[in-house]
Amino acid sequence: MMNTTNSNQYQMSRQGGCQSKSCNIRQDKKALMMNIYELGFVLVETGLYLDTHPDDVQAIEYYMDIKEQYRKYIEKYSDYYGPIDKLHMSGDNYWMWVATPMPWEVEEC
Repeated sequence: MMNTTNSNQYQMSRQGGCQSKSCNIRQDKKALMMNIYELGFVLVETGLYLDTHPDDVQAIEYYMDIKEQYRKYIEKYSDYYGPIDKLHMSGDNYWMWVATPMPWEVEEC
């Protein structure tokens, strides 16, 4: 059985020593961006595959599934942190575009 001290050290090591709410937000933001980058990469690669295999039904379904996941992550990021690009701006979040750090700016704890 793990005592309280060991448990706290374990939690700190899993979180990179980060205990503040702002640090957790940065980690969540970073995780969202990582998912967006990865899904964007998969979309490009699958699109290239489909350029040479346009009749592959399984690949088309896979592409559509990844595209939907990508859209959801972009929407979630935009809702929490502001628009990720000009395509995701609206009248009510326009100034967040210029007032917040750009998505690719890494904020370390």
